[in-house]
Amino acid sequence: MRKSDSPVRRSVALALAAAAIPMLAVAQEPAPVVLEEVVVTGSSIKRIEGEGALPVQIFAEEDIQRSGATSVTDFVQQIPAMQGFFHIADSVGGGGGGVTTASLHDVGSQYTLVMLNGHRVAPSDSGTTIDLNSIPLAAIQRIEVLTDGASSLYGADAIAGVVNFILKSGESPLTLNTRYSVPEAAGGVSHNASLTKGWGDLNVDGYEAFVALSYDKQEQLAARQRDFASTGLISGTFGDLAYDFFNGSSRSVPPNVDVRGPAIGGYRPDGSAINSISFSPYREDTGTCPPDHVAIGRQCFFDYTTTVLIAPQVERKAVYATGKKNLRNDDWSVFGEVAFTDAAVIARIAPYPAEFGMGTDHPYYEEYIEPYLTVAQRAIMTAPTCTSTTCLVNVKYRLYDMGNRTYEYATEATHMVGGVTGKAAGWDITASMTVSVQDQSQNYLAGFPLDAAFNEALDSGAIDPFPYVRSTMPREMITALRDTGYVGNYNTNQIRMRGWEVNAQRALFSFPGGDSVISFGGDLRQNSYRQTANDAVAHAEILFDDVQPEFALERDGWGAYAEFFAPVAENFEATASLRYDSMGGTFNQIAGETYGSTETATTYKIGGKWQAHPTVAVRASYGTGFRLATMRQIGQPQIDWGVTSGTYTCPFNAGYDPLGYFAAGYICATGLQFEAYQGGNPGLTPEESKQYNVGVIWQPIDQFSMGLNYWSVELDDAVTSVSESLILENPATYLDLYTTKYKPSNGLTYVAIVFAPINIGKLQNEGVDWDFTYRHDLGFGSIRGTLAGTHLMKSRYTLPGTADMWTTSLDQFGANDAVSFKDIVNAQVVLSHGDFEHTLSANWRNGYKDQFYTAEDDCVFYDPNTFDCADGRLDVKQHYTFDWRTSWSPMDNVNVVLGIQNLFDKDPPLSLRVNGAGHQLGYDPRYADPYGRTFVVNVSYQY
Repeated sequence: MRKSDSPVRRSVALALAAAAIPMLAVAQEPAPVVLEEVVVTGSSIKRIEGEGALPVQIFAEEDIQRSGATSVTDFVQQIPAMQGFFHIADSVGGGGGGVTTASLHDVGSQYTLVMLNGHRVAPSDSGTTIDLNSIPLAAIQRIEVLTDGASSLYGADAIAGVVNFILKSGESPLTLNTRYSVPEAAGGVSHNASLTKGWGDLNVDGYEAFVALSYDKQEQLAARQRDFASTGLISGTFGDLAYDFFNGSSRSVPPNVDVRGPAIGGYRPDGSAINSISFSPYREDTGTCPPDHVAIGRQCFFDYTTTVLIAPQVERKAVYATGKKNLRNDDWSVFGEVAFTDAAVIARIAPYPAEFGMGTDHPYYEEYIEPYLTVAQRAIMTAPTCTSTTCLVNVKYRLYDMGNRTYEYATEATHMVGGVTGKAAGWDITASMTVSVQDQSQNYLAGFPLDAAFNEALDSGAIDPFPYVRSTMPREMITALRDTGYVGNYNTNQIRMRGWEVNAQRALFSFPGGDSVISFGGDLRQNSYRQTANDAVAHAEILFDDVQPEFALERDGWGAYAEFFAPVAENFEATASLRYDSMGGTFNQIAGETYGSTETATTYKIGGKWQAHPTVAVRASYGTGFRLATMRQIGQPQIDWGVTSGTYTCPFNAGYDPLGYFAAGYICATGLQFEAYQGGNPGLTPEESKQYNVGVIWQPIDQFSMGLNYWSVELDDAVTSVSESLILENPATYLDLYTTKYKPSNGLTYVAIVFAPINIGKLQNEGVDWDFTYRHDLGFGSIRGTLAGTHLMKSRYTLPGTADMWTTSLDQFGANDAVSFKDIVNAQVVLSHGDFEHTLSANWRNGYKDQFYTAEDDCVFYDPNTFDCADGRLDVKQHYTFDWRTSWSPMDNVNVVLGIQNLFDKDPPLSLRVNGAGHQLGYDPRYADPYGRTFVVNVSYQY
């Protein structure tokens, strides 16, 4: 095995490392020591770090500090190669559940493997997606990002690449670090503290240990605290068109009502009866809608955006400990590590949107509803033929005075690894066992009324929702309303992962470039996912809520692999790996059924690096991948998913009623959010992939290097859920994703959609990762600079359910309700002198085409001269921010940092999208930071 320390080889190794660091790092002067052999992410073979044919980006602890990141999520999600991840803003009504993820090259979080010290951790769901919140920032020594597929070593979930967090170990001083950041505008204050200490050196003392404790808290940020996100009512001009955008809710305060009776609204031109009329009693009485409402027809629609958070409150506590000890003659050692994280994300969205039934015998009917009916309509509602199901009032009420719906997403994650490593009969052997657990609780903290208690208070007159606008309800009524609330657990997810791994490797015969190495390994994994709910949830005791079934899924899998490294010449090396995987079916313990069958696959990868010139290195690889859908995607029963993000036109009418929903009189009103379910699909087939990359590194002088890496990922039978817009705008194509939902609170049945995963066909992404690094000595100090980014050349996929109808999200809001950015660029300049270091960073991404609105269905855009509706979509502007950081070390053991993030206070660009994220409007929270200019102080003390 080579340990060559020649200047040429060392300079190329350093160039590879520097070129792989896209935001921050610059090649350092090589230290006069022998480079140690380590296992670099993407290979099972111990190599000299920085060598090899793989595009590995390495971020040191100093790089993370210079970025100003306050959490693992903050840092990872600003890497240019990251697109398509779950953002913390998705937890504000977007189904994120408090989870944040990594996603390389916009392929998807489920295709990016996240590891701790080379070991898997429990996922945030039933598959392989890892919650970055569970990783302690204070314990990180470096982050290795492999931007190439590695399924042939790690298994199915490494199709897009790997993010490996290498945590600290061994001797280090007791270090206390505190950080405080305050936005210039109100809201969003955060503070962090950590304490770390290490002991011993394995090679000197025969043992080493390390412990890290950390605490982080990010305060909430409300929509009303930022002008660009404070309302869902947005007007303006774009080119020759004007637009009036509003995404409100008919569940208002005071309430709207639907009065339902046979032909109460007359007849349509085709002769069909109109069995419902809708109006706002408050508007009928006063002639106007209350504040934060918009008149649409006879109803008042509530601007719910005024009440939501645009960034949730986050609190995180973490403990990490690791230890290693040599055994007999130092040939063998044992190691262990434990990581524990307690994280809570608190999200507040608009007050509860309830619907409940009211009979004509209710006192409120006579007082607030009957006066606004015609004589004929009153007669219909009191006719002897009327029943409680054919003649009723559906009240659509926003329980504003009960306060915001407040969710807590609490996660306790425990990760434990134990193992041995040593030498026997010429083999280097490592064996380990991993136990990783996540307990996730979704808790209701405020704003959720119990059905029985609410109706009792309504019938007794303790609550009267009809005459009171926001914040005017009498105190005693507010007390009665809040007394109906439920506080407690909604559901709990128990996620368990146990894994066993073994690897053995040794040198074989020699090549002109050195010894070849063979490596064999295998792993066995057992995964389970159980979702339970308390009685109030399971039995739909919360007003206007639905029954939630429980399920317990489990699946086992194993794999075996081999890897071969051959330095066939002094300037050329090759690698090859082969893996066999077997994944079992998904077993539901509660139902006693197995969904799907055992699936097997063989995948491979070949690669090589050519040292074409002392200043130029070329690398390339090609590999295949295999992935089975998650347990929930396969075996989850159908559960309630709330409502869609956007509002839509009902796709069914008298002329198009293939499911009989229109004839049955099911609720399918235009301009409203649709009820939704989520469920699994046992018929899913495995995904297959192929990926390749070609890269070149050039370092003509010691002070400068550049790197280019072309990559491509192609997926067949990719698994995804159909977006809500596709389902509701193409009913004939996705008719099997329609169903109905019965609401016992008002006795009505609603047309609903199902977010069920399907094999969409094909997905193709390709692009170039690039970077330039430069360093120059100034005499009084040094200046270092990087310019790096990702250029996405292709991002396309076939429409779900088709094999050849291609669409794209590249620089446009696509059918998947997301944007794939063509260019994301980061730049940084670091000036060091004496005890000071000054860092200026810039982050930029290009503009794109916003969500498309049609003239026929939406009428958001219109001709300002004729007021005729028009098709239209905004051009969302490019977005960039600058950050400044000055670090001062007045003493060897003290460091003080002063910084300003978003130096020029750039607001997120205007977007009119409603789909694809949480309840935030006015911008897309996935692609821009809402905090604005933020001042940061950080103090570190070592003892």
